[in-house]
Amino acid sequence: MVWTVLAAAACALMAVSGVVAVTTGRMLPTLQGRVVRPELWGYGQLVFASGMATGISLRWWASSLALGDAGAATALALIALGGALQWRAQRPALR
Repeated sequence: MVWTVLAAAACALMAVSGVVAVTTGRMLPTLQGRVVRPELWGYGQLVFASGMATGISLRWWASSLALGDAGAATALALIALGGALQWRAQRPALR
């Protein structure tokens, strides 16, 4: 239970930092030199956090094995998509 609460707190902090990056363009000082597009980074952070939250919450809403597998696949896809958006935010936009 303690690990679940800590993971949920980490997801909430990631989501808050994503919202701040999307709305204001501000980021942590360690990321400011690497990230070219803060808004895209924020969207990636939000998608990544939602994937983590989906994975954490599987034990409560996945009542069957098939539903658990679908939820795990969804969580993994969201985490991968969020990571890809964050990776892309470190590169200049394509023209």
